[in-house]
Amino acid sequence: MSELTFEYLRTRKQFGSPIGKFQALQHRAADILTAVEQAKSIVYFAAAKLGEDDDREAHRAVTAAKALIGRSARFVAQQAVQLHGGMGMTDELAVGWYVKRLTCIDMTWGNTEHHLELYGAFL
Repeated sequence: MSELTFEYLRTRKQFGSPIGKFQALQHRAADILTAVEQAKSIVYFAAAKLGEDDDREAHRAVTAAKALIGRSARFVAQQAVQLHGGMGMTDELAVGWYVKRLTCIDMTWGNTEHHLELYGAFL
């Protein structure tokens, strides 16, 4: 979804130039990239913990990953919709479908809030 959004920022023109040249939108794009990289990093962390003997640490890492990925997915989806404007939630663009899919994924096996509570129980 982030690549679709970045392509849109490069191609959509407003006031004679691509909207991706506007500093405020560049900040949003940077925030999207940060959220995606954080999600990738915690997946690697959780996968590494799964290979260890301590089941409690592995469970805690997976719970943290599910919570952060849910939060990151929601953030990226919301930003993509905002950057695409009104078209972001229509079925004509793939972004709208991705938002719906990410919402369903977040609710599968416990949503972000559920996993944050679980993570807190480990402390």
